[in-house]
Amino acid sequence: MSHGRGLPLRDHIARVLGLSEVRKKWLEYFGTHPGRTDIEHIYLELVPVLRSLVQSAEPAIGIDKALQELQDRRIQPGATTSCPMEMLSPIFTPAHSPNTLDCMVSPCEVSQGRPYPWMIYEIAHRLQVFPLSDIVKVGDTAADMQEGRNAGVWTIGVLNHNEAAAQTASRIVDDSVAEERRRQSVCGLKRAGAHIVMNTLADLPRILREIEMLQHTGGYPSYTKQV
Repeated sequence: MSHGRGLPLRDHIARVLGLSEVRKKWLEYFGTHPGRTDIEHIYLELVPVLRSLVQSAEPAIGIDKALQELQDRRIQPGATTSCPMEMLSPIFTPAHSPNTLDCMVSPCEVSQGRPYPWMIYEIAHRLQVFPLSDIVKVGDTAADMQEGRNAGVWTIGVLNHNEAAAQTASRIVDDSVAEERRRQSVCGLKRAGAHIVMNTLADLPRILREIEMLQHTGGYPSYTKQV
């Protein structure tokens, strides 16, 4: 389900069901094209499955280092999500991590999720952060990058190593193929609006220092219209 990754879950499902190959197979099997009722049915089926997967998933590479850096520098960490809040809130609690989030916003709490900027604006409001140029958005999908640029904040892409591992799990690839896939991932995030792309979340402290240097020399995360 790479099509629409990072979008709110219902939008992600709708994007997949809108693919011509999927619509063709659906029509052959069910005798009709998928509609809103089907999206809702799949959504309700997926939520408990994804909840169990999320709760047993491994943390992103470098996230502990990144959250510790934010805590040490008294930077407020927040998160926007593509999933329902009940799927993620158990993970970001003191019982599961010493470095919890100060704020988390899901699509159901605003009028529209990614790529619209409303979840970032809601976090800014709750944490009382202003101006928006003091916010750094980090994500690993095109929708994340569009969300950050639409909000007018610093937008940082991070490579998804779990996704890369899944793509190569079934066969061995040489270094040149792996490097080409990495280059394509970097280019994809930059095309979607990333100001900077980092290898893992462990690079975040260095990236924050780079952004601070840019700010001191007049750098500003320019607004771009929705992609």
